[in-house]
Amino acid sequence: MERVGVGMLGCGRIADLQCLGYLEHPRAKIVAVCDLDGEMARRRAEEWGAHKSYTDLDRMLADPEVDAVEILTPHHLHEAHTLAALEAGKHVSLQKPPTRTLEEFERVTRAAEESGRVFRVFENFMHYPPHVKAKQLIEEGAVGEPISVRVKTAAGRIGDGWEIRPQTQAWRMDPETCGGGPTTFDHGYHCYHMGQYFIPAEIDRVHAFIHWTKLAEKQWIDGPALISWSYAGDLPRYGSWEVIASLGMWVRSKYYASDDRTEIHGTEGLIWVNRCTGKLLDEPSLVLYRDGETRAFHDIEADWAESFRLGGIDFVDALLEGRAPRQTVADARRTLAFALAAVRSAAEAREVSLAELAS
Repeated sequence: MERVGVGMLGCGRIADLQCLGYLEHPRAKIVAVCDLDGEMARRRAEEWGAHKSYTDLDRMLADPEVDAVEILTPHHLHEAHTLAALEAGKHVSLQKPPTRTLEEFERVTRAAEESGRVFRVFENFMHYPPHVKAKQLIEEGAVGEPISVRVKTAAGRIGDGWEIRPQTQAWRMDPETCGGGPTTFDHGYHCYHMGQYFIPAEIDRVHAFIHWTKLAEKQWIDGPALISWSYAGDLPRYGSWEVIASLGMWVRSKYYASDDRTEIHGTEGLIWVNRCTGKLLDEPSLVLYRDGETRAFHDIEADWAESFRLGGIDFVDALLEGRAPRQTVADARRTLAFALAAVRSAAEAREVSLAELAS
């Protein structure tokens, strides 16, 4: 393959960032755009230099210039859209979370294996440069053995940050179309993956408290929430993710009105990642504590958009080099199971073992 022709399916707000790697890569080109909103598809095609726009997915999948499809549609459509793209012989990059259930995911992965095409679930936090550097430091032994991961998400005023279309808010707030809540299932997929990214061990048990807050008529948000988990193995290791919606607080962000901070404890040190989707703190994006000394990293690119740019480049390189993308299908399944365990735990007010979801 000399060049990767990309078809973008879905032109919502996240497409602002999802396009970046494809636009930059010298051997990739966005050749087609598809969205039910024809005017939006045409506008995006013009913006990205694509000469074709569609409102019908089958027509885009029949386009021989399209080698790979980036799927950015609502979660309840992920399975059908992925199966259609694979059947058409296209490689697939699927926005997280991949599906609403493990059963849907198994059908998708089975189809991907049978097709012989590259299939990845795109989770951008693992490409965020401060997270990548933190992972490197952990692997180099900078904090000893990692024994705890703690993520904190601060959400601010509704309506700040990106302008989100009402129809997008509607499907995200409906557990049937989202698969869970917009916070603890959709955004939560990032945070659950970070729990496994920094401590690459199997998650054993999950306990979740999720409160649903009414925003308006037929509008509910799943937060505040606190999810904790334990890792399998003899060494006691734990993690937690807390999300607080401070609905009167302005969050400095060019994107969603929230920010994420991560703390990794090791047997010999600590790492703090002080921002991600926003910039709440005027602090270095990454700080390491070891042996009584603090080392701040000031030269790491910390704009959230960089994670999308690097993730797009990784997918194109994987296709050109004949290798797997950085996030494997097995990683994606584990993270989905983690997210579903949190949803079940909160719904049933009990601790949930990941083994339950495998049975």
